[in-house]
Order: sequence, then structure tokens, then C-alpha cells
Amino acid sequence: MRLNINNYREILAEKQLSHEYIQKTTGLSKKTYEWILKNGFIEHETLERIADVIGCQVRDILRPDYEGYSGNTIEWIKDAPKATLSLSQRGMITKIKRLAEKRPDECQILAENKDGSICAHIPVGWIKINLPKNLSEEQRKKQAEIMRRNCLNIK
Repeated sequence: MRLNINNYREILAEKQLSHEYIQKTTGLSKKTYEWILKNGFIEHETLERIADVIGCQVRDILRPDYEGYSGNTIEWIKDAPKATLSLSQRGMITKIKRLAEKRPDECQILAENKDGSICAHIPVGWIKINLPKNLSEEQRKKQAEIMRRNCLNIK
């Protein structure tokens, strides 16, 4: 993840908060804090801690990793209840937006970027890895026929 350093500095100036205060209240070492400010890269939990301390939303200090980014990323920490998604694939974005509307306690959109990509939280339990089925040509045809019949019955 990337810290929007310009927005971050503006908020600090507006609220008259010092970098030393942020370091101490977040528990970050001086070396780590300075590295974050220099490079802009930050872990999501650290970003959340900083946002809490300065009294803003994560989206106020979040910056997309790359303009025109075309990747999808899932990140979570062992035993953490939630995962962070960075998505640019339209189908997945639509799915996550619908889930955020239907289940706002479990799924939150943290940021929507200019390029249409999003950053969101979902429960880790929602993450699944499914292997594709290895079907014979005959099995594929049979499945296609079943799907056609089901679609016709729905109408």
C-alpha cells in the first residue's frame, strides 16, 4: 500500500501534529517512520494506526500503488480476521461493491481510485482457492446442455 504523503502532511499541519507525536503514539521506530515518509510504502495495519492517531479515514491518506495498475492483490496477516483487497478487474470490483452494500459490517470499500480500481476489506474466511474442473469433452457438452435447460426454465 502507499501513503499519500502530501495529504498526510496537510492533515498533520492542519491539526498541528508533529512527526514525533505520531511515532510515539503509533509505536513506530524513528527509522521505520522515516522510511515510510521517504518511500511511501506502508502496511495496511500501520496505515490504520496512523489514521486513528491523526483522526482521519484511511482513504484520506491512502494512495493507489500505481496509476493504470492492472493487478489484483489480496493481503492478510496470519490469524487476522480481515483481508485487504486491491482490485482493478471490473468483475471483481462489481462483486465487492455489491457485497459492501449487502453486508457493510463485513465488507468495506476503503478507497476508489481515479482509474476505477478499489481497495477493500473482506473477512479472511471469504478467500477461497478453487481448482478448475478437468472435464472430458462429453462432460462439458452435458454441463452446457444442463445450463441451457436451466436458463430456459428460469424465463
